Amino acid sequence: MPVITPRWFMIGWLLAAAALASAQTLTDPTLQVREITSGLDAPTTMAFIASNDVLILQKNNGHVRRILNGTLLPDPVLDVAVDRASERGLLGIAVHPSFPTAPFIYLYYTASSTGDDTAGDPPPAAHRIDRFTWNGSALVEPTPIIALPALPGPNHDGGVITFGPDGKLYAVIGDLNHRGQLQNLPDGPEPDDTSVILRLNDDGSIPSDNPFFAQGGNLAKYYAYGIRNSFGLGFDPVTHKLWMTENGPDTYDEINVVEPGFNSGWVPLMGPEARDPQGLADLFQIAGSHYRDPAFSWFEPVAPTVIVFLNTRHLGERYHNQVLVGDITTGTLYHFTPNADRNGFLFQSAGLADLVVDPGDDVQELMFGTGFGGISDAKVGPDGRLYVLSFHLGKLFVISPLPGTVHGTVQDGVTGTGLAGVWVRARRLDPAPHLRAGTSTDGAGSYVLNDLEPGRYRLLFWRGGYRPQRRQAELPAGGVVQLDIQLQPR
Repeated sequence: MPVITPRWFMIGWLLAAAALASAQTLTDPTLQVREITSGLDAPTTMAFIASNDVLILQKNNGHVRRILNGTLLPDPVLDVAVDRASERGLLGIAVHPSFPTAPFIYLYYTASSTGDDTAGDPPPAAHRIDRFTWNGSALVEPTPIIALPALPGPNHDGGVITFGPDGKLYAVIGDLNHRGQLQNLPDGPEPDDTSVILRLNDDGSIPSDNPFFAQGGNLAKYYAYGIRNSFGLGFDPVTHKLWMTENGPDTYDEINVVEPGFNSGWVPLMGPEARDPQGLADLFQIAGSHYRDPAFSWFEPVAPTVIVFLNTRHLGERYHNQVLVGDITTGTLYHFTPNADRNGFLFQSAGLADLVVDPGDDVQELMFGTGFGGISDAKVGPDGRLYVLSFHLGKLFVISPLPGTVHGTVQDGVTGTGLAGVWVRARRLDPAPHLRAGTSTDGAGSYVLNDLEPGRYRLLFWRGGYRPQRRQAELPAGGVVQLDIQLQPR
């Protein structure tokens, strides 16, 4: 996470400290946020390995923690020796797309050169991506995938890794304060595995359809270059295109669409081309590369981190396949609506028509949530809820719809008196997952089903000696539905 450069010390930490003092709030009154666990130490990212089973990385001590059924287990499932100086540490995790059949977990970390955790002295050995085997309770059998430079650093280390819909492993590494051809300086050193997104097979070999594969050497591994630093990669579930957040220097943080051969423009160009006096003239062009303007920029940096596509209807239809971006500076979640081609965003505010937040622009339409104390990751869980990881607070939160209630009475269809002991069962038909709840009527024939998540439900009413009844009910977020039933004797 961005924690060392003068800009973060001067303004980032002040803003982060203010964020720590504020509660988590959401702009949508139909949604709620709840704390799952606390006590995490500088958590950087997470990965679900099953429903209610998530692994979380801790940057500074190299621990992989496990939260099982909402409980943070006391012992780590893995402890790797890391160098924690600045933005180094345990930084990225990816689950093999065939997990658990292929029980592999991939980690990106700054490997200590001593076998113990260090803080810059002596210098680290390398940035590594290793593959581990999940045995049900621990990560074992480390297998090297690739070693990447870690010097000079100590910041702009990247670290995000993810598998794409194509089954390939994507990894981003920042510039490490290098200045060479991959940073768009034509007379600088040759490509050295910095400022790039790598695209690899799951065993670390190089796919033959990479955009620069034919040129051989280091270039063969690259999917994109010219990247200052990134803490966010995400694939659009509709188009399968890769998107990236990018941290700028004193101006222009970005959200980019990353297609094969993308040149993001760093060092000469950050933000829209039209705002740069040189334009594209001073970029280093690798054969087959291309530049495109950011889909969105912040003139005054916020340090965007995660980008997540909401491939779920659980939060409501309005959010289905929408985009959220988190930041580390203020702990804010931003909401973006994709355009029809899903290669950019739509805005209502005239000030955002140029796709840049300039000082004084109205950004209220972007606000989804605040007060998360520096967001390092966010994921849609197997249950369709949104999980948000706070770097500064050391907490995991979950965002879900406000629960609702279905209630009513069940009467004898002949006498009109309340029926006790009627079995009431509710099953949500849409959206998935298909949740279930149940209760029984009391002595007056009344029933209440509380804490139901919104959706369309089918309810079954049954008691011996009576014909069962089935009804459907549409329950809005935070809503109350009354459903009275009469059962006819057999």
